[in-house]
Parts: sequence; structure tokens; C-alpha cells
Amino acid sequence: MDLAAVSVLLLLGGYCFASVWRRTVLTTRKLDGHHLYFRAALCGAILFLSALAARTTLLAHWPTYQRFDLALIEYIEPILRNEPGVTLYEQTRRLEWVVVSIYSLVLGTVCGPTLNRVTPRRWIWRRTLSPLYGFLAEAQRSNQPVTLTIGNGAVYVGRVIAFLELARDPAAITLLIAFSGQRNSQGRLELTTDYEVIYRTWGYDSATKLNAPANLFAPFELTLRTEDIVAVAPFSPNVYERLNPGWRQQIARQAQAAARGKRLTSDDPLDPPVYVLS
Repeated sequence: MDLAAVSVLLLLGGYCFASVWRRTVLTTRKLDGHHLYFRAALCGAILFLSALAARTTLLAHWPTYQRFDLALIEYIEPILRNEPGVTLYEQTRRLEWVVVSIYSLVLGTVCGPTLNRVTPRRWIWRRTLSPLYGFLAEAQRSNQPVTLTIGNGAVYVGRVIAFLELARDPAAITLLIAFSGQRNSQGRLELTTDYEVIYRTWGYDSATKLNAPANLFAPFELTLRTEDIVAVAPFSPNVYERLNPGWRQQIARQAQAAARGKRLTSDDPLDPPVYVLS
């Protein structure tokens, strides 16, 4: 009974710690079967040794704790099974193992959130996340616009507003779209739709004015699986303007041509003509 209690408490404490601390939470959630069992056992053993060292130190220097520890041993003693042939010294040692295991469980539930307060999030991202996840997580933190190219050549530009199932594969992200377009046969980025015109026209505080739903821009939120993304990059409107002068006006002319159902051609010989169906 006492050995089973020690094992269960060790595993619970190790799992609580590994599933909460930022350094181990992502990899722990991806594990299953005996891999998860051994990780919980390893963390539990470390916590057990830490609790044993702390208990020994407190017993040697803090009389008040000695009385508390003795009271705890007397409280849990009736729960454990008395085995024949076990001396009083051995029985006391087993009770102490259970007490230390309880302490290790407490440490597992407390140390994870405590370490999260002193563990830099960006440091964890660099050592835990893949390059793709790390880039997207940093973009979300800094509110940096990104360019996402998916497998069919479509391109979406916007801000990452949410991760979905970050710790599991395939992960997904939610993007508030600012622009969309595609890459031509030369791999050149061509933006064809400007959603920011709508945002600037309506304004983010216009839901009440228009008597619209509170989440007015929800239709412009796009959720993509990361396994469908083939390229990511930061996006700067100023840099894109230097490389593509008048690109906003070009998008506006395309929108006007779409409204008239006409063919729109570009002055740039590298840009292919855009055909719009009425």
C-alpha cells in the first residue's frame, strides 16, 4: 500500500510539473504511452529528491516544522497497511516516504506556475518551438504583420490573433487578413485585395454605429493549418511600396474594374493582366 501510494504521488507530481512549466509543457502534451510515463516518473523523482532534501533541512533547523511533520505522519499512519515482520523503524521509514511523496506532489503543482513567472517566454520559444511556430508566436506577441503563402500559391497578409492546438500536430493559426493575393509564375508577390480599406472605412469602433454584431470583422478572420503553409515572412507596407510603387492604387483600380466587369491591364510589363468576371 505504501509503495503504491509513493508511486502514484510521484507520477502525479511529475506530470503536474511537466504539463505546466513552459519549458516542458509543449513536448509533454505531444507525448503518449510509455514516453509520457517515463517523463512523469523522471520529473517526479527529481521532485522527490528535492522534497527529501528540504524536509531533512527543515527537521534539523525548525522545531515548529518537526511538530507538523510528526502530526502528518500520525494522521496518515492508519491509512497504510501494517505488514507482518516489519519493524517499527522500517514502518516509520515507509511513512516518511509517503510524507515526502506528498511534498513532491505539492512541489509539482506549485513549482510549475512559479517557474513560469521567472522563465522568459521568448527564451522558451527559441528552445521549444519549431522555427515556424517560433516565428508565428513572436509575430503574435509583437503584433507584426506576416505574409503566409499556402500550397496553391495563394498569399494572405495579416496579423496572427490566435493559435489553435499549438502543442499538437497539425497546429493551426487564426489570421486577421489585411491583404490577399497570389504569387505569379516568377514567384513575385501580387496583392489583389485590400481589406484594410474596409477597416479604415468602418473603423474598429463602428459596430455600435452600424447596429452590427460586436465582432464585426469576424468574416475576415482566416484559420489555416500550419501544415498547409509553405512560406512565411514579415510584411512591411513601406518596403512593399518601395518595390511596388502605387500598389494600393493598383488594387483600387482592380476593384473598380471588377465593379464594371472590365479587363484591367497593368503598366508594369512584369505584371500579367488581370481578368475580372462580371
